[in-house]
Amino acid sequence: MKNIVNNFLLYIQFFTRIPINKSLNCEDKNFIEGTPFFPIIGLIIGGFQYAVYYGLSTKLNSLTLAIIAVLISIIITGALHLDGFGDCADGFFAFKGGKEKIIEIMKDSRVGAFGCIAIVFNILLKVSLISSTINTTPLLIITAPIIGRFSIVFLSYIGKSAKPQGTGNLFIGKVKGINFIFTLLISVALTYLFIGEIAILLIITSIIVTYLFNKFCEKKIEGLSGDTLGANNEIVEIFTLIMYFVITN
Repeated sequence: MKNIVNNFLLYIQFFTRIPINKSLNCEDKNFIEGTPFFPIIGLIIGGFQYAVYYGLSTKLNSLTLAIIAVLISIIITGALHLDGFGDCADGFFAFKGGKEKIIEIMKDSRVGAFGCIAIVFNILLKVSLISSTINTTPLLIITAPIIGRFSIVFLSYIGKSAKPQGTGNLFIGKVKGINFIFTLLISVALTYLFIGEIAILLIITSIIVTYLFNKFCEKKIEGLSGDTLGANNEIVEIFTLIMYFVITN
């Protein structure tokens, strides 16, 4: 039980800006054993977004509420995954070069034109989709981050690392089948609780999108990095929201 609590708090420390002022074990095995907490982190982030929406829902219009919800997510995560999304856009599209050059661009702390464009469109899409969500199925605000974090575990399970060192190597290629199954079951249970049977279709969609993104990364850099994990989360969150409306309309 002590180890479970340690890993849970470690994930909050690592993936959010929520202050956990506690010394924790943070060996590689703690990150791997804690992978089922990925959707729980999504639940926490989505829960904060929903709470703010719910508290202000009678005071503000849906567009303003959507902007605030997206901003809350960025603040809580420190734009961790959004940064990876921008880095991938810069590396994959800004330069027609080989693997090493692409990875070098992705590691550069400066934001290029493609990264900037990608981040802007990411935020615009999320604001638009969440605005529509607020008017139809507000609990999707919680569901999308859960499925997005689930996809990180799946990508780490099926993928291989593109470089010998990096934060992503804590997970990439190291997630075991049992870790993935537990993460899947938790994700299905949570999303089903919020939006019912359609959650199954959205998770299947996330698996397909993640598989295709993994193939794209293999073509570009022969594997994955921490940035690609974050980028996949962003892509899956957006596809989750889009597919909900495609399926239900």
